[in-house]
Amino acid sequence: MKYLIVIISLLLLGCENNHTLKEETILWEFHPKNHQDQWDLQAFQLMNEYQAIQNNFTVSDSVAFKIAVQQLMNSTDTLLTHSTATDSLTQNIWISGLQIFKNELEALVLETEPSEKQAQLNMCTVAFIHFLADIGYTKTNVYIFQKPDEDNAYFWFGSNKTSKDPLDLSDRKEYSASFTLQEP
Repeated sequence: MKYLIVIISLLLLGCENNHTLKEETILWEFHPKNHQDQWDLQAFQLMNEYQAIQNNFTVSDSVAFKIAVQQLMNSTDTLLTHSTATDSLTQNIWISGLQIFKNELEALVLETEPSEKQAQLNMCTVAFIHFLADIGYTKTNVYIFQKPDEDNAYFWFGSNKTSKDPLDLSDRKEYSASFTLQEP
């Protein structure tokens, strides 16, 4: 819970200040020392499920959206109970990161207003990227995209250096990644 408060505080500070993404990258400080190959495989499964949700966010069928989010929460639950860390310190990193992500997903399911749902999806994205950074994820490249809207910025991620905004189907512009999660 304390990590959730820290993430929210950092997001609020980032929204209030007019900084570039490079100055805000502390949210995604990459920790290669925590890397474990089995975590990459497990996180990759979650990444694929989450990207499907992210890329189909504007689907008008809210029941299908909630079912997809529920399936992702079930996958997260399974990984929480079957984690295999080499030591208790890294185990805590894995568990707390997954739990924060799951909490954000639970909040996403509860949202009914489109703007609030998009804001919560942004929080899920930030929590998931933070989780990947904390576990030192290296299975695939993770490219982070930032797009400012009227009030603040929102993020999405992908495995390619360019992407169209999955949250705004009317914007067919190709965006270049603002940040790469892994260290060069």
